[in-house]
Amino acid sequence: MKNLFNFILKNVHWLLFLILLSFSVWLIVKNNQFQRSKFLLVAQDITGKVYAVTSGFQSYMNLNTINAGLLKKIAELETEVYAYQQLLEMKADSVQTGSLEVDSLRVLIYQFIQARIVNKNISGVENYITLNRGAEDGIEADMGVLSANGVVGVVMATSAHHSVVIPVLNPKFHLSCKVKHSNYYGPLVWDGKDARYTYLTELPRHVDFEVGDTIVTSGYSTIFPEGLPVGVIVASQKQKDDNYNSVKIALFTDFYTLNGVMIVKNSYQQEQKKLQKEVIQ
Repeated sequence: MKNLFNFILKNVHWLLFLILLSFSVWLIVKNNQFQRSKFLLVAQDITGKVYAVTSGFQSYMNLNTINAGLLKKIAELETEVYAYQQLLEMKADSVQTGSLEVDSLRVLIYQFIQARIVNKNISGVENYITLNRGAEDGIEADMGVLSANGVVGVVMATSAHHSVVIPVLNPKFHLSCKVKHSNYYGPLVWDGKDARYTYLTELPRHVDFEVGDTIVTSGYSTIFPEGLPVGVIVASQKQKDDNYNSVKIALFTDFYTLNGVMIVKNSYQQEQKKLQKEVIQ
C-alpha cells in the first residue's frame, strides 16, 4: 500500500492530466453532434476489431473440442459402415443357404472407439504414441489404430486409462497390405528415415501396379479389416531377390499433425487368435 501511495504522489501530475483530458473529450463529444458521431464510429470500429480478435481466439481454443467431436462422429459412421457390410455379406450368404439368422446381426465384428493422443515420439527410429484410452475403456493389446485418413499403428500395451501404440513409423511394425483391387499382398515395413513414407515389400514381380495406385490393408490379420487406406505408391525398386519388388508408399496419415485417432475393436479377435494358437501348437 505504501508503494502504491508513493507511486501516485510521484505521478500525480500525469494522473491529473489524464483525468482532465478525458473530461475534455467527454464535454466535446457530449456537446457537439459531429464530434459525437465521429467518436461513435471510431469506438464501433475498435470494438468490432476487439470482438473479431476475441472470437478468433475462442474459435482457436475450441478447435480441439471440435476435432474430437468430428473424430467421434467418424468413428460412429465407420462402425455403421462395417455393420452394413456385415449385413450385406450375410444377406448374400442367405441367398445361397435360404436362411438369415437375425440374432447374429446384433454382434458387430468391427467397432471404432475415438481416442486422443497425449504423447508421441516420431523423431527417432523406434517411435511410440500414447493414447488417453485404456483397459477400463475396453482397449486391449493388438487392437488396430486409425486416423481419419489411414492406418496409424497397433496397440502394444495398456494401463487402466492409457495405451501405448507402436505406429507405422517403427521398424518393428509389420502389417499385411496389398495394392487396391489386387489379391497380391506383402508386409509394410518402415526404413527408419522419412516419417512421410514407408515400403510395401515382398511384392511378386509379376504383379501389375502403377505410381499413384492406392495401398490398403489386406485383411489377413485379426487387427484390421480389409480395405483400409494406407497410402499411395510413389516409386518402386527391385529387391535383392529378383522375384520380388519393393514399392515406396506415401502415407495418408500425417503423423506430424496427428492428435486424434480411432481404435479398431474386432469382436472375434480373441476367438480367432485362440484357434490359430491351438492349431499351430
